[in-house]
Amino acid sequence: MINLCKKEDLNLLSEYPKEIVDSVDNIITILNESYGKDRKLTDDGGYVCVIEEIEEVESLKVNILKGLIEEFSDVIHEDGIDKYSSTLYLLSSDYSITVITKNKATDELLK
Repeated sequence: MINLCKKEDLNLLSEYPKEIVDSVDNIITILNESYGKDRKLTDDGGYVCVIEEIEEVESLKVNILKGLIEEFSDVIHEDGIDKYSSTLYLLSSDYSITVITKNKATDELLK
């Protein structure tokens, strides 16, 4: 699981398709404009969580996302093998988590 809330964190996504990096960059830009660029994961605004293993979905669902329903989910990249989705969860009026998943992890997240 990769948690990102600052532009510098984007280098953690070097192995991901450009569309994923661009989508995360856009979300971080919006959060920075609204809540400041020196935020920590726990500060107002929230962060982006990239799920790397399907097992991480269950941990996320029983802890941080417990009892929440997604606001929306959208496909952000698709090729012949992988289909990446971005799913937004609002934890409060000033705190959100955008979860990036692919393939079966998306199905598990949205159950």
